[in-house]
Amino acid sequence: MNTKQLEIQPNVYYTLEEVATLLRVSRRNVAQLLENGIARGMKIGRQWRVLGRDLLQLTQRDELTDKQLTDALMRLSEPAFARVWDNDEDAVYDRL
Repeated sequence: MNTKQLEIQPNVYYTLEEVATLLRVSRRNVAQLLENGIARGMKIGRQWRVLGRDLLQLTQRDELTDKQLTDALMRLSEPAFARVWDNDEDAVYDRL
């Protein structure tokens, strides 16, 4: 594999497929990073575009923002809340 092909240029916009190739991960992983706000990009219609500069800074972002942390905690806690609040044993409280 030619390493020149994997060089990230700061002022170039990359597609989801190109980002996946550059990072050597699946398209789905890249999409999740973008959708969760961990990686920066812009969505034009249904297509993502990522600026090379943002890819280069991706490794420097080791702290989650407050919103990202809150969203992650809420996703993790939803099944737990469902088990606690939405079960047959506690159905009697639903009628109060």
